[in-house]
Amino acid sequence: MSNKPFKILYVDDEELNLLNLRLNFQEEYEILIAQSGQEGLDLFTDHDDIGLVISDHRMPGMTGVEMLSEMYRLNPDPGRIIITAYSEAENVIEAINRGQISQYIIKPWNRIDLKLVIDQARSAYDLRRENRLLTLELAKKNENLEEVNKKILVINEVLKADIRRRQSAEQGLKESEEKFRMFTHASQDMIFLFDVNGTCLYCNPTVEKVLGYQVEKLLGTDLSFAIYPDNISEITGKIGELLKGEEAPDSLEIPILQADGDYLPAEVNLFSFVLAKGERIIGSIVRDISKRKEDEKNLRQSEQRLRELSGALISAQDDERRRLSMELHDEFGQSMAVLKLQISGVKNYLFNTEEVDKDTVVDYLNELRLLVNSLIESTRSLSRDLWPMMVDDLGIDAAFENLASTFLQISDIKTKISTCEIGAFLSVEQQRHVYRVIQESLNNVIKHSHAKNLTVDICHDNDIIQIDIEDDGIGFDVDSVLIRTGTDRGIGLQSITERVQMLEGELHVDSVKGRGTQLKLTLPVSAMNSNNP
Repeated sequence: MSNKPFKILYVDDEELNLLNLRLNFQEEYEILIAQSGQEGLDLFTDHDDIGLVISDHRMPGMTGVEMLSEMYRLNPDPGRIIITAYSEAENVIEAINRGQISQYIIKPWNRIDLKLVIDQARSAYDLRRENRLLTLELAKKNENLEEVNKKILVINEVLKADIRRRQSAEQGLKESEEKFRMFTHASQDMIFLFDVNGTCLYCNPTVEKVLGYQVEKLLGTDLSFAIYPDNISEITGKIGELLKGEEAPDSLEIPILQADGDYLPAEVNLFSFVLAKGERIIGSIVRDISKRKEDEKNLRQSEQRLRELSGALISAQDDERRRLSMELHDEFGQSMAVLKLQISGVKNYLFNTEEVDKDTVVDYLNELRLLVNSLIESTRSLSRDLWPMMVDDLGIDAAFENLASTFLQISDIKTKISTCEIGAFLSVEQQRHVYRVIQESLNNVIKHSHAKNLTVDICHDNDIIQIDIEDDGIGFDVDSVLIRTGTDRGIGLQSITERVQMLEGELHVDSVKGRGTQLKLTLPVSAMNSNNP
């Protein structure tokens, strides 16, 4: 990944808003600013490495949605975020699809929330860029394969010329046979020669290496047995084209039966030549393309995972907003209403009572103090869920002690915890990722494992940090969970995996149904130190 700072274009017709965003984020990102839609569009055209565009909705002339729609047409890779007033939100949502906008933010924005949105947009941009590079790499490999095929066709023509020269002299025949033998034995591709009836006349040693058949046993057999039944008519048609015309037909991809009974994906190229006696010989150069097929499959899976992750992130954001709304309404709204009534009661007592009783006032104040303490604790709990502030303030070691204490309070699982201090080896951002991995793992134990016992072991030894979390719960089938797609695959394990990759670590999940789960996280200390600021 490039070491260049992530470049953000912020477009707003109010200079104060531009200054506010730049003051908040200019140390972490490269900020470009524009005060109109047209100015923003010009900057976007001049800079091809902008990763995110943030725009105010209402601007004189070109609106934010109109500008972002044009930017999407020019380059769909950068993220696009619209900032709007709350009263405009419903009108903006209708226009979002036209601009292919990933999300919108309500004014006034919060720095922490906006930082999370920017980091998510940066991750999505990096994933899209990596996907594009993989696509280009695959296209390059395909171009190279096409070039090799062309070279093979040229070699085929050389072989045909050698065969024609054998008609004039026995010595020429021997030399041609020797050249052919050396070429086919050195070739990494499988080479077959057979007559018009499909009877094998020759195959090179690569056939035995790749397919597992003994060369001697293939000679004189009908090669159609190795072709998948559904492809026989396709092969027959290609051979018919070859016999009718002078040019070799296009290559085709078909499965070839191996000696062990499995089918190997292969690319088949056909050619033919005529012997001195007029006998037509058909040749086939068969290439193992299983690696290419695997690369194509991995690329498709990568694209699918990108789509799933984007959808999961949006759903997670919506769920979190919904939860916060309910928390604020049910917890804080009701508590504040009670606090208001309590204060009014104290006020009425003080003004409507001729002789104020000190103990009564103290009781009133104690009730108010308890209610305020409850509000403070609820605020802290909600803050911890949103952002691990304790990690930023006191470090991961203290934060984990607090997390473990909370876990022991809310869970009836018998827990054994063994830790050593690891904060000195991690930057603040890395500590946040490690904290979230541990927090998510413990949440999974509470929600899904039905475990009675839990062991957490955190230690460092020489150049690695080792984190082991093991429970004796119901377990799960790891392979079936990892291959799930869409909404069937939860975001928890996927989030843990992504964070471990960002930490350049290794994650091993070992679980058997009915026999518990073990999560082992290994982090290289050398990589951590190299990433520390």
